[in-house]
Parts: sequence; structure tokens; C-alpha cells
Amino acid sequence: MRPAATRTLLAALVCACCWAGPASALAATRPHGASSASAASPAACYAFAVSALRRQAVVRHTPPACAGLGAEEINQTVGRAIRTVVGPLPKAAARRRALAESRYLGSLVRQIRPPRPAPLSAAPPAASHAVVARLAALAAWLAAALAGGYLLAGRRRPGSLRRLRSLGLAGAHAGLAASGLCVWLAYMLTLAPALGWLDVALTWLIVGLGMATLLADPAGQLAATMTAQPAAAPAGRAPAAPVPARIPVLVIALHGALATTTIVLVLVAVIGAG
Repeated sequence: MRPAATRTLLAALVCACCWAGPASALAATRPHGASSASAASPAACYAFAVSALRRQAVVRHTPPACAGLGAEEINQTVGRAIRTVVGPLPKAAARRRALAESRYLGSLVRQIRPPRPAPLSAAPPAASHAVVARLAALAAWLAAALAGGYLLAGRRRPGSLRRLRSLGLAGAHAGLAASGLCVWLAYMLTLAPALGWLDVALTWLIVGLGMATLLADPAGQLAATMTAQPAAAPAGRAPAAPVPARIPVLVIALHGALATTTIVLVLVAVIGAG
């Protein structure tokens, strides 16, 4: 009995060594601390996806071959596997086939959240040059209005139909200029493009009326500088004719220059505001 028991024990030890040998060799080939999840890789996930598609097997859980991969990486792998299985087909047919094949790997696809948008910075303040252009146009408006008011105040009471027509043109010119100045002030407060372009159009109309006023009665510009009545002549002498004083050509030229500057600055400011 004792020799038989000894032989049985020896046989059990030999079998145990035979099973332990391959297991220890396999464990020796693995890196220290590695697990089965370390086998997951894009290549392994791709191979699994192609195999599932060809077998028409519906995947309901993430397989070990795809475990640990990012959502974007898995989505790219699934898309590549679907393109491989679908093969080269016309665009419409490939789209239908890919849609049909995608139902097998639908559970692997993950929704990727878009990156959080950067906070919108506050709108930058208006450019300094645009502000300067608007203020310069306003200053030119006011200066041209003062020069025009001086010329209008120096006109005499009309004594003929021609001068009456000239005074009417001058009044229309002054009224339209006042309206244009008000429109420009409203534009500076609201920065509405429609008001800016309306003022651009008004400046041209105002200049046109100013030129018509000057051409209608050039002599009327001398009214303010003419002597009122000639002095009483001595007995036996003819009364002296009224002598015109210096013509206000400088004021007229200044008014025209300021009007031209206003047109330019108003146009530049409106175009600069976009």
C-alpha cells in the first residue's frame, strides 16, 4: 500500500508542475502590474468592430478591446470600421449601407461635447479717430452756421423782386442748414446710419441753396456795408452817391470753406462708422 500511495503522490506533483509551467511563462512575459485592460488599443478596437460588423452582431456594451479609449478615438475607430466593411460604393449607396451597418455599433458611439466657447469680451469702444471726426464735423457745422448767420443778418430789407427772391433763397438755405445741424446732433447721440447718410445728403442740398443764393443777388451781399444815405450836400452841389465800404469777401470765402470742410468731415465720419 505504501509504494502505491507514493506513486500517486508523485504523479500529482508532475501534473501540477506541467500546468504551472505555461502559466508562469505567460506571467513572465507580461509587464509588472499589467492587466487585461492593457490590451485595449485603437487597433484592437478596430479589429473588434470589423469582426462585429461582418458577423452582424449587435454590440451592447463596450468590449475590453475598446475599454479605456477616449470617446473621440472610439468614434473614429467605429467610423473607419464601417467604411472598411461598406467598401467602395457610390456616394448614395455608401451612405445607405453605412447607416444600415451603424446599428450594430451604435452603443459604442459617444457624444462629444463641444469645447466651451470663450467668453465674449465687451464690445470695444468707438475708435478715437471716429469720435474726433464726428466732433470736428460738429465744430465745422457750428462755425459755418455762425458765418452764415452773420451774412444773413447783414442783408438789407428787399427793395425789388430780385432781392426778395434772393432773401427767400437765403432763408431756405439757413433753415435747411439748421435742420442739417439738428440731424447731425441726433446722429451723434444715436449713431444711426440712416441719420448719418441723411445728413450727408442734406449737406449737398444746403451747399446748392447757398450757391443759388449767392448767384441770385450778388449785390445783396454788399447791403450791410453800404452807407445808409449820402450826407446832405452843400447848396449848389449834387448829393454824393453812396460809397460802398469793404466787401465782406473774406466772410463769404470763410463760409464757403467751412461748408466744404463740413461736407468732407460729415462724409468721413459716416463712412468711418461703417
